[in-house]
Amino acid sequence: MVTANTHSSTRTQSLIFKALVALFMFVSVWLVGCKPEPYFSEKNTLIFSKDTVWFDTVFTRKPGSTYPISVTKIISIKNPENLPVKANFGLAGGAQSQFRVSIDGESGIQFQNIEIGARDSVFIFVQCKLDPNNSTQPVIVLDSLIAEINGQQKNTKLAAYGWDANYYHDTIFDSDITWSDNNKPYVIVGYLGLTQGNSMTINPGVQIYASARSSMYIGGTLKIKGTAGKRVSIRGDKPVWETQFLPNQWGGIHFLIGSTNNQIAYADITNATIGVRVDSLPVNGNDNLILANTRIQYCGQACLLGITAHIKAVNCLFADAGSYTFLGLLGGQYAFNHCTFAEYSGISARNDGHFAVTNTLRNSNGQLLKHEPLGCTMNNSIVFGYNKEELELDQTNLSPFVFDLENNLLKSQNPNNILTKPNTLNQNPKFVDTDRGNYHIDSTSAAYKKAAIFGSPVVDDLLGNSRKSQPDLGCYEKLP
Repeated sequence: MVTANTHSSTRTQSLIFKALVALFMFVSVWLVGCKPEPYFSEKNTLIFSKDTVWFDTVFTRKPGSTYPISVTKIISIKNPENLPVKANFGLAGGAQSQFRVSIDGESGIQFQNIEIGARDSVFIFVQCKLDPNNSTQPVIVLDSLIAEINGQQKNTKLAAYGWDANYYHDTIFDSDITWSDNNKPYVIVGYLGLTQGNSMTINPGVQIYASARSSMYIGGTLKIKGTAGKRVSIRGDKPVWETQFLPNQWGGIHFLIGSTNNQIAYADITNATIGVRVDSLPVNGNDNLILANTRIQYCGQACLLGITAHIKAVNCLFADAGSYTFLGLLGGQYAFNHCTFAEYSGISARNDGHFAVTNTLRNSNGQLLKHEPLGCTMNNSIVFGYNKEELELDQTNLSPFVFDLENNLLKSQNPNNILTKPNTLNQNPKFVDTDRGNYHIDSTSAAYKKAAIFGSPVVDDLLGNSRKSQPDLGCYEKLP
């Protein structure tokens, strides 16, 4: 028999159990809600990767534009402690600063309560946009990145030279033009064109910088008049050491059909996709282009490209291109004396030789589309690289193919016995430093004192140094 007292005891136990469960849940929620803040280190032991961020030279802003922006510099800040730390960051110059920073994907001038985990790091990205300084020479701009940790401050200095420039944005010249300012550089943004019948003269010492996706299109006549003491420079628009070896920073110089009597002397043309491209034979029989004492280097596809063109070059360096140091396509007339063609850059993988000539034009399937006569002479020059064969030849008997090479140093297996005159094959030129694009030679080189005279003697080298009585092959003369 179940008594009333038994029922009462069961109900009491049930109520107590429910009360305990409710109390447990309440305590659990309270404990979660009252979870204490994580403990942060009170030390100031952060390790900064740099005490100064140096931008070297940066162009000041083009009027009415945010161009250009500097390269991006990175600072890493490491927390060596076993506890996290909170830090504030800011630019000392505040809103007037010409520098900008980005932390954790956020850009600005002030950052509060940035948490750096135990034994973790934070990365700060720094750029600068410099205002014009109305000076003919670069002017230094300074600021500091201030880090505040536990009431203490550390700072990293920020420094850049701001250089005012002459800007040309999507410009076409339809009359004669001369660039002579060798204090302030010329900066090309977008395209620059010269129409037929007009001339553009670039005087000694001028420095030209070209922005990404910009090119020079020459329909008229271009005269680059550098000298041994005041060379003309044309390169990508980041005038800092780190970018000088990088290709594809701008398009290059493109001589259009009808352009003639062009001359480039004592110039350095670098960082382009195609350094110099010359289209089609001149209508009046003159040379499209004469190159002298000029360096074309670090190009993504080709240093020099001629398409049925007339080109002469003496004392020139064509080096470090993705595919071709020289490509003569669909015939043309080419003459090289005391030139160096060298490809060791590894910009892109290649199986073909980097010095290439053809009297054909073929489609992607190798089908012959057109053919034109080709004549190529080369003397006292060097063609070398890491491939076993650095001459790439393609010809059809439907048009003349004259390949006349004499007294050169060549990396070649003499394909189809096309080399009929004396040349030195596969002996080491012993370039000074191919990793850094230095193609001078030393006295143990196979090119040393091996030059001969073809036509008028070449009395100097690419840099204007006098050649010896028994000169060297290539564009550089080994000095005593």
